[in-house]
Amino acid sequence: MKIDLLTYYKSVLDKISLVDRSIFRKELRKAFKNLVAEDREELKNWFRSSCVCKVNAAAETLVPQGILLQGEFAQSS
Repeated sequence: MKIDLLTYYKSVLDKISLVDRSIFRKELRKAFKNLVAEDREELKNWFRSSCVCKVNAAAETLVPQGILLQGEFAQSS
């Protein structure tokens, strides 16, 4: 079964978006290098609508207040 590159990168990025931000950024850069211009635009739209919300929501629910995680600023009480 053959899948297109855009679908592949979306599935990879979706799986690692909650695990590790540095790997996520690395894979996102790799995707932009390998995709054609119209697929880059579609990936940008997908990223803005799906991934960003998931990463932010997960960070708020999983990280207790006042704890620094991977260089993020602690929330003040």
